[in-house]
Amino acid sequence: MIRALWFLVKAALVVAIAVWLAEQEGTIVIDWAPYTLTFHVGAFIFALFVLMFFSNLLFSIIKGILDMPKSFRRYRDITDREKGYRALTIGLTAIAAGDSKGATYQAHRARAFLRDEDSLVKLLEAQSARLNGQEEKAGQIFASLLEDKNAAFLGVRGLLQHAMDTGDYAGALELGRKGLSMYPSHAWILKIVYHLEIRNREWEAARKTLYRLERTGEIAVNKANSDRVAMYIAEAEDAQAAGDEKNHYRLLNKAYKCDKRFVPGVLRLGRLYLKRGNKAAAASMIEAAWKLTPHPALVPLWEEAMPRPKSGDTAARVKWYERLMALNPDHVEGMLAMAAVLIQEGLWGEARKYLQKIDILEPSVRLYKLWARLEEKSTGNDEAVKIWLEKASDAPRERVWICCETGHVYDGWMPVSEHGYFNTIVWDYPQSRHHDSALRLVSRVSSEPLLEAPARKAAG
Repeated sequence: MIRALWFLVKAALVVAIAVWLAEQEGTIVIDWAPYTLTFHVGAFIFALFVLMFFSNLLFSIIKGILDMPKSFRRYRDITDREKGYRALTIGLTAIAAGDSKGATYQAHRARAFLRDEDSLVKLLEAQSARLNGQEEKAGQIFASLLEDKNAAFLGVRGLLQHAMDTGDYAGALELGRKGLSMYPSHAWILKIVYHLEIRNREWEAARKTLYRLERTGEIAVNKANSDRVAMYIAEAEDAQAAGDEKNHYRLLNKAYKCDKRFVPGVLRLGRLYLKRGNKAAAASMIEAAWKLTPHPALVPLWEEAMPRPKSGDTAARVKWYERLMALNPDHVEGMLAMAAVLIQEGLWGEARKYLQKIDILEPSVRLYKLWARLEEKSTGNDEAVKIWLEKASDAPRERVWICCETGHVYDGWMPVSEHGYFNTIVWDYPQSRHHDSALRLVSRVSSEPLLEAPARKAAG
């Protein structure tokens, strides 16, 4: 409606101007050699307008004819660009589908049509070369992309993938850091660098990267602390292997301060204290951990930390374990430890009371084995021993150190599993582990870094 009104206004304005010119009096005389031309003012202006219109039309026609080759080239460039981008799209789709033949063909078409888009074409050519198993050619193409500042990151990413696929983790880490310098705020690059630093056992650098991940909120606090403890212990083991006892102690102490309830950390530092003859420090650590997470692995260490009994004090060992049990009196682990000591000390009646109580709270393999030992020592009844051992074979499975990625059971915790996974060993029931790695968010160290490792469950 508005457009129609505007058109009417313009038409009325033109008519008004034409009427005004027609009403103007006067003439225009053109004296040219023997000719004298006389025009009415309005007619002259109208004729001049018509002349200008046709002159402009003629100029446009001539210009169009002269510009035809250039227009044709421009049209060809536009169509070629459309064909080239279509080839890129189809080629990348073929790569995603694993169609090496189709990807190679589309790369050739893209190269023919996209003469000015060299970086995108190189990316398709490199990916198709990788799909065809031509890793060396792909690496050369990705390396050439580094020369283009606008496409350098594509080259870095391609070379990074190539390095990880060929097992060059040191080179992959260098490339990952280069990519991170280009895009320092991209969390996924930060995660790749973090996992590669772990893979290369660059623990100090990995802790700094972990701090950045934690600060940006890309990793949960409990997961970050779990990884930090595992890294301190792993670095301590490296120091011990190198004979650096000072750093070995320093790093174990840092791991313990990060998480005083993590049993593997307590065990390692506690053994070191015992090796140095400091039983009081080891006992203090065990007591602090036992209050929060009673764990069967702490019991042998508690036995070693026992002070030398006074002469004639036959109940010293029982009292020592009563001290441990008093820290968490209702926990089954304390009762099991107490029952085992009472059986060894010949206090069978007291041991039987503890075993009966445990039988109500939490039947287990260890419980029935203790029953069998009690019967063997107190009554010597082989039939009763056999019955208890049969019960032990049918008892519910107990918690173990298990890798939540592979399901492999270990005698003890370690920061990096035998299969190369970092911080994936947890204290858990074998039947409760999850098999879906996409849900577990694991950090693999033996190959290309995946996602985050699961947060460690509290031992015990």
